[in-house]
Amino acid sequence: MNVPVYDTIIVGAGPAGCVLASRLTETPEHRVLLVDAGADFGSDPKDWPAELRDTSGPAIDTFSWGYTHAPDERGRSIALPRGRVFGGCSSVNSCIWLHGSRMDYDHWSVLGNPGWDFENLAPYFDRAERDPLRTDSSCDDGLVNIWRVPDDQLSPIDRALFNSADELGIEQTANLNGSSVQNPSIGKTPKNIRFGNRLNAALTYLEVARSRQNLTLYPNTLIDRVLFHETTATGIVTADGTVLHGRAIILCSGAYGSPAILLRSGIGPAEQLRSLRITVVVDLPGVGENLMDHPYLAPYTSPHTSFTIAHHAEPGRKVFIQTMIKARSRQVIDEIDLHIYPRELPDPQSDRWLLQFGISLQYSRSRGRVRLISADPNAPLDIDHRYFANLTDLEALTDGVELVSRLTRTQPLADLLESPDERDRQPDDRATTKAMIRAEVGTTFHPSSSCMMGPATDPLAVVDSEGRVHGTAQLRVVDASIFPTGPRCNLHAPTVAVAERMADLIRGEK
Repeated sequence: MNVPVYDTIIVGAGPAGCVLASRLTETPEHRVLLVDAGADFGSDPKDWPAELRDTSGPAIDTFSWGYTHAPDERGRSIALPRGRVFGGCSSVNSCIWLHGSRMDYDHWSVLGNPGWDFENLAPYFDRAERDPLRTDSSCDDGLVNIWRVPDDQLSPIDRALFNSADELGIEQTANLNGSSVQNPSIGKTPKNIRFGNRLNAALTYLEVARSRQNLTLYPNTLIDRVLFHETTATGIVTADGTVLHGRAIILCSGAYGSPAILLRSGIGPAEQLRSLRITVVVDLPGVGENLMDHPYLAPYTSPHTSFTIAHHAEPGRKVFIQTMIKARSRQVIDEIDLHIYPRELPDPQSDRWLLQFGISLQYSRSRGRVRLISADPNAPLDIDHRYFANLTDLEALTDGVELVSRLTRTQPLADLLESPDERDRQPDDRATTKAMIRAEVGTTFHPSSSCMMGPATDPLAVVDSEGRVHGTAQLRVVDASIFPTGPRCNLHAPTVAVAERMADLIRGEK
């Protein structure tokens, strides 16, 4: 019986995995296997579940891996949903497509990752997208359609937000991706939407590759570990014990999944691995360390971001982050470090409508970790983001809460909300606000950096500047877990751009 040997096995069909599967199979003789634990609903949006097409909000609770955060000192834990489905988190996210800051990517290069400055990465954002606000002809080739709400669909709240933000010195912009330098601004939210459907990676990059004879798809296949001959990766082992052989292995399983697979494979801190009776292949202390996120005061975790809309301004339909604000706390002097996400929806406890704000700290300093509690691939993970380990993060998010309070008291937005006595449930002082944030913080669903890219001289680096796992051969990681730091934006677009550039590096085209 002939056992197939693939040229490349890609583990994880999220945005990075779909990009790599699409680009690597452009070479007809290169055989690629794309494996994912989730379901594959194909290339026609009509065949996808309605909640995964719906763009009026995230579908974070569907098709989830079921991860949870380690309990805090109060015993409180929060859900950390990630998309267990082809397309990964791009199939369940809020459809927000942002490039982030030149400063962040330039810092990646400074940390010892040549070629990862903004100048080198920017062409890959351009390659990925089809944005009507861009005038150069290359934008017609992108696979990710960028949509913004038409003017006639802006709600009264949206229009008031523009004007009230302007009163606070936050400038209006036609294109939130229009500059690589981010200043406080408000604009229409760029989203990956086409014909009213969420445009996930399975419907873009993977769709164009599905008919290729050199691409094989294995959905509903959970991966246990990477198989090695000494320190050279030779294949993968599924949770049911099936061995799949490949000349090169690329992990694209995200900031929680990729370090977990490495650890189960014997790549990681030797003491941790031995405590779980996992044979050590390479002692690599950084695996699972340096975990980052954008801490979030969110409507789903906090009542302190909600305001009652006056009857005359009720939208009559759900309005989800059609516009957004990039803001600067008092903790930074350059760029921005906050996102403010407004949404309008009916109050489930009454017949009123609410304006709710998500307040996300986009430049966080705190580092956490991902660890195994068992070598069983079905076991839950021990995940702790250590939010506010750096107290400057707490100060910055508190500044964000205070900014929202000022915004809602500024006309014309103030005129569209109920009077403060009726609607304002915000704390009276900064110390109380900080205590509230600690008690109610959540995730913006932007985990990164747990398999950090960096030179071998960095004790926490897991992969080099081409995604190759230090101390191994024929094994790479390509997803948001390799980001040296989390960029100041939602992670879908940066993940796609990084995977696009990695595909060129793998093919020897850079």
